[in-house]
Amino acid sequence: MTSAEKLAVINQVIERCRVASFYRNRLPDKPLAYLEDFKNIPLTTKEDLRQCSPLGLICVPKKELYQYHESFGTSGTPVSAWLTKEDLRRYAKNINSGGLKFTKEDIVLIRFPYAISSIAHMVHLAAQSRKACVIPASSRSNVSPFPRIISLMQKLEVTVLACLPLQALLLAETAELMGYKPAKDFPNLRAILTAGEPLTSGKRRLLENIWDVPITDNFGMTEIGSAITDCEYGRAHPTEDDFIFEILKDDLKTDVKPGEVGHLVITTLKRKGTPVIRFWTEDRARIVPEECPCGQRLTFKHHGRKKDIISINNRIIDIWDLDEIVSHFPCRRFWVVGPNLTGLQFVVEEEKSGDTINTSQIQKLEEKYGFKLEVEIVPKGSLYDRSELSSISAVGKPRYIYSAEEMQEKTYLKSTGI
Repeated sequence: MTSAEKLAVINQVIERCRVASFYRNRLPDKPLAYLEDFKNIPLTTKEDLRQCSPLGLICVPKKELYQYHESFGTSGTPVSAWLTKEDLRRYAKNINSGGLKFTKEDIVLIRFPYAISSIAHMVHLAAQSRKACVIPASSRSNVSPFPRIISLMQKLEVTVLACLPLQALLLAETAELMGYKPAKDFPNLRAILTAGEPLTSGKRRLLENIWDVPITDNFGMTEIGSAITDCEYGRAHPTEDDFIFEILKDDLKTDVKPGEVGHLVITTLKRKGTPVIRFWTEDRARIVPEECPCGQRLTFKHHGRKKDIISINNRIIDIWDLDEIVSHFPCRRFWVVGPNLTGLQFVVEEEKSGDTINTSQIQKLEEKYGFKLEVEIVPKGSLYDRSELSSISAVGKPRYIYSAEEMQEKTYLKSTGI
């Protein structure tokens, strides 16, 4: 897309958004004359969206609304998202544009929650639009506990599992408790589609090693829909025809240099129901200029939420860094971390009896990152009680980072957030 084409599209989005009561007094009265003027539009924050939900962001007549979703609301009032039929189809198309190609031979088990959340419905439509058969298992409930999902995967010969990275790990744990080997006893499984939390390179390697199938990740959120899906080479590429991605410095005004980590701001260019302009996602990300065998020239890497960071010696350590450190440990499935006086304290569950951390490897990591690492291996079951896998209680997104006080008080033994 040329600069002139991009400016024309932005002006169309601005014109369409003026219909919404929220944007009526936030947008310029006239079309932008220059692309640089786009930066003068104020950022839209999550708090803005909470305050204008549920109706303040709608940009189409109500008769055109097709489906409603909300954010989970774990950090405040939920954010409303209204989709037109065209919106939903576009997000399904985005999922299908990635490296995972659904076919009529596929049996797709969807473990994302169907209630209020949107990703399950997008994957459902994406799979069925390619003639695949869908098993709408949803998240854990009294009718879909982990053991039943493993049984379904076995007896129904599931070929694609769609779930949070955490769910893929917990399902593997469940399979092992039931006497199965995930990499060998599910011969029909050919791929896993993940979404909902950052899939770092270390976690990708872990899951691919456990299940022995490729992982395709999808980046998106309630406020913007499905935005980025991995290509066949496992790299995520910005879909610039549908979105504008900005990576900003801490001042939330200046663009970072190409490849640097910054604050992710997104504008939806084609969303009809509830579009957003310059939405500050509160995520950290980077867009790296690099050639991909698929032909794309930019790679998107998600570094997690801005609140999920640890600052040590004026250096920001995020979930990407933490997971990369953990990837060098012999046991990597369940862990927590927090700061101490000299650096970081990791508590890691052993995976097999006798797991130990190589001292020379710790020293190499300390030299690389510039701070001390304290690593404690605790018995299996210390961080996550495996008996929970047969219960029907809810499983949320994982919590890895704790404060120094919580680490000292061993709060992580009471609740790891998973």
